[in-house]
Amino acid sequence: MPHRGLKDSAFERLRLDRTITAAEATRNFGRLQEEVAAGPITLTHHGRARMILLSPEQFGSLGGGEAGEAGAAAAPGLDGLSFALDEMEEGFIALDREDRFAAVNRVAEFYFGRARDDLLGRTWHEALPALGRSAMAEIIDSVRAQGRPRRMAWDSLIRDGRRLELNIFPIPNDRGWVGVVFANVGEVERLARDAAVAQGVIDVLLSAMPGAAVAVVDSAGEVVDWRGAAAELFGWSAEEMLGEPMERMTPGTELDQGRLWAHFAEARRKGSADVTGPRLTRAGRTLEIACQTTWLAAQDVFVCVMRREAA
Repeated sequence: MPHRGLKDSAFERLRLDRTITAAEATRNFGRLQEEVAAGPITLTHHGRARMILLSPEQFGSLGGGEAGEAGAAAAPGLDGLSFALDEMEEGFIALDREDRFAAVNRVAEFYFGRARDDLLGRTWHEALPALGRSAMAEIIDSVRAQGRPRRMAWDSLIRDGRRLELNIFPIPNDRGWVGVVFANVGEVERLARDAAVAQGVIDVLLSAMPGAAVAVVDSAGEVVDWRGAAAELFGWSAEEMLGEPMERMTPGTELDQGRLWAHFAEARRKGSADVTGPRLTRAGRTLEIACQTTWLAAQDVFVCVMRREAA
């Protein structure tokens, strides 16, 4: 049964302009093997074209080489695309029918700590004995036998502390090749956990400070976060303030005298700064606001905690 994991929105765009993001391609490689029959597919990263996906027939029509002796080239049958494989941000390997390395890109070289010339033509379980003693052999065999891709998370047996996201898929040629695309997601998962903990701490602190508004402002003076009592106090929702200059809350006299930027400069110089002064609301009212600003050097942002001064 054909793989149908590709999101409808991505599929519709693919039908229109034959482009798809590298992340979507990695997640839905099985479906792309069907779609590539209709013509080359451009893989993009951050809006930039990074590589072209071709069927074997399309590659052959461009003069691509047939299979040679294993290890004789960077990737027999894929040598015309080796430059594109090296542009990938994920690791990529291809294994032939005898489980020998047929292609290894630069990211995979770096991850394995082995030059591709040392890997090409060797069986992967002999070259990487730690993997050979794992269940990976059965997984690769099942992908080859069933002709269907398999996605999984894998605690690295080569680099301690790394957790890999793997996409193992059959390569549509007559040589029984299997491809593996992998990326280290351990750091991403750790950062996600850290972010969840930080969010929880922020929520607890804000609940203990009723009436406090928090704005996070980047080095250009634009609001990148707007929370706590900010919407209630000033009238602008987060959607209205994100990406907007903090200056929209600053009366003209304050702007003319450069007090807002002097306050940020003091926070950058000392690490934190306090100021009390007028601030505008969405309704045009002027409130006297006490503001404590802390500069986070690593992120180069200013965290402003604001409260209304008692009348």
